[in-house]
Amino acid sequence: MGKGKRLRAQRAKDQAARRARELAPEPTRPVSTDDMGGGRLSSYTRREIGKQVYAWMILLSYLEGALDGGDGLPKDLFAPQKPGESDEDYAARIEADRLVAETQAMAGSPAEQVAEVLSSWVPRSLVPGVVEQLSAEGLRHLDTATPDPGQWQSGARPLLGILCPPAHWEAALDQLEALAASRLKVTGTIAEHLDDHPVATVHAAAALVTWLYGRPDIVADPAAARLELAERAGKFGEFVF
Repeated sequence: MGKGKRLRAQRAKDQAARRARELAPEPTRPVSTDDMGGGRLSSYTRREIGKQVYAWMILLSYLEGALDGGDGLPKDLFAPQKPGESDEDYAARIEADRLVAETQAMAGSPAEQVAEVLSSWVPRSLVPGVVEQLSAEGLRHLDTATPDPGQWQSGARPLLGILCPPAHWEAALDQLEALAASRLKVTGTIAEHLDDHPVATVHAAAALVTWLYGRPDIVADPAAARLELAERAGKFGEFVF
């Protein structure tokens, strides 16, 4: 096998390994505060900056998913059980939504972009920092706004259904409710559940913040805010990758 084929085969193998896991492996070397020379920052500094960059990348994918509007997805995706809807009908609807969402999460979709960020660069030990940075992005826009927790949850639910893997829906909905009630503050109970459900908590925080971007009374110019977020991710990403 030629070198080119071996490299392509290795890349395919690496991609398959990332898809098989949900979070990146922990670093094999201890984190160091010593700069590496040649303008390369220390692993500690890059790790700290990385928490922000990964959060911004995830949020940008969520914003892309929100702009796409979940084409082909049910309009009531992830809606709570409706009055008069039997338990059997509700279960059947959620199962149908799950199958549609899994189809939507094919290569190149915003859902896969989020999964790629998590599985490639975010180990479990970094998840609390990423969630904290996602919350910080939302808190930037909540200085003068007080969204109704119920309305906030209702608006964020479809976003969660579009991008969150169905296996994490139940835990993500619980964290969504808790984070909306706390106005994105990571309380002790939320932190405890984060330890057990890291992926679900990332998605819950991202969905709640994304909903804020769609409210002109909270984010006056969503396009400008999104551009500024992308510019930050690109600028600081140069120090991480």
